[in-house]
Amino acid sequence: MTPSPKRPKPEVPEYEYIESPKALRAFCKRLDPHAPLAVDTEFVGERTYYPELEVIQLTDGAGNTAVVDAKAIGKGEPLAALLTNASREKIFHSGAQDLPILERFAGSIPWPVFDTQLAAAMIGLGAQVSYQNLVEMCLGKRVDKGQTASDWSQRPLKQAQLDYAATDVAHLHALRAYMIERLEKMGRLEWYREEQQKRAEDSTKRADMADEELYTTVKEWMKLSGRQLAVLRELTAWREQEARRQNVPRKKIMPDPGLVGLSRIIPQSRADVQGARQLPAGPLYRYIDELLPLIRKASELPKEQWPKKPVTQRPDVPAGFVELMQSLVRTMAEQEQIASALLATSSELTSLVNNRHRIEDLDLPVLRGWRRELVGAKLIALLEGKLTLRIADRRRLEFEGG
Repeated sequence: MTPSPKRPKPEVPEYEYIESPKALRAFCKRLDPHAPLAVDTEFVGERTYYPELEVIQLTDGAGNTAVVDAKAIGKGEPLAALLTNASREKIFHSGAQDLPILERFAGSIPWPVFDTQLAAAMIGLGAQVSYQNLVEMCLGKRVDKGQTASDWSQRPLKQAQLDYAATDVAHLHALRAYMIERLEKMGRLEWYREEQQKRAEDSTKRADMADEELYTTVKEWMKLSGRQLAVLRELTAWREQEARRQNVPRKKIMPDPGLVGLSRIIPQSRADVQGARQLPAGPLYRYIDELLPLIRKASELPKEQWPKKPVTQRPDVPAGFVELMQSLVRTMAEQEQIASALLATSSELTSLVNNRHRIEDLDLPVLRGWRRELVGAKLIALLEGKLTLRIADRRRLEFEGG
């Protein structure tokens, strides 16, 4: 039997471990002033309201790589200036969590950004492909992910942690070059930029939401009645303020199912919640005396002050029509080599069906920009009966007309 070829060992780049403001200033001066800056972070998010930034990794792709102890560099002004420099692109992989953390560190959100995970989805490599898999697929190199679950708050940091952290930015410049080449060949670079800009705007909107608006981020909020939503709005704002005050994660104050459960039963006394299912006993009994007056006040609001839900209606089309539209989306994704999750969500398709007689009044991503060009127009044609799908063979669907 021929032995399997040995996989190459993960490469660890040369890097500097920075533990002082002086060393940080010297490193930032050495960076290539014209090169994009590859960035990653390590943080601990399960103990505090705001995730605690522990380590920042960065490289200019020109031989200057650092693993920075975020707790040892003071305010880190020279690094903050680099991150917020609008003329210097920052490269991340799946930067959705990193950006808000770095915004708190630097004072404003790093921009412009190139996200290799989003770019990978745009060229058909998967919607949520990991950095490890992407490096192996695109560059043929291995990345050690053995320190993913490390406790980054412990000092001193271990050598294995530092090597892991440096490797997490080592390939981002090469991935960026690979992605840009593919995006340009496929005519999707502008699509990518449009999508990245929209995601940045959405992230900013979420961060700017008032406490009284956060009930819309609670899972299953749409299943509640108007009066129940008034209670949920009050409880969610209270939880946010209490979590900030105590500097603990929201779920430590009250998990989402607890908020929804209280909003459903609208208790007026301790007796109303005794033995209630799906209510977390610990947080419930710790805060119930504080919550009862809030619940009572919210439940007594006049109807015109209740939160408004988007109007929904039962689709008057045959069962399975949304699934048919999903088939069209998957077919287009396969043909165009793009992650289907990027094109349209199930809720968007359901909204299209429910509101097919006033489609142009809808504000859905699938009906805007590159998505409309690629799949939105075909979905409209399918709804209007101008497009048909047929089985070309066992594994492939084809559409005609439109």
